[in-house]
Amino acid sequence: MNEKTKLVLIRCARVYLATKNWDKAVAEYEALYADFQDDPYIIEPLAKAYYEKGDKFKSKNLYEKVVAIFASKGDEIKVLRIKTDISKMFPDNPPPEQ
Repeated sequence: MNEKTKLVLIRCARVYLATKNWDKAVAEYEALYADFQDDPYIIEPLAKAYYEKGDKFKSKNLYEKVVAIFASKGDEIKVLRIKTDISKMFPDNPPPEQ
């Protein structure tokens, strides 16, 4: 996928998220995810769209992947933010370590 196509899909996906069109948001972000499987800025909104659609299992797995990516980059602030979000969305998770 070239950069121009990527940008168009991201813009469309953001519009679908903003308008709560979860099915189309998932479709757009899945198309991006196919080519950019290690991009947390694509995976995190995809996780949100799955969560809003009701697919909690897929959502949680994607959020955990985002945590792992940010942790591998040493970005502890983002790791803590996402772990906090996960603990709120999935109450069966323990709260993140501070």
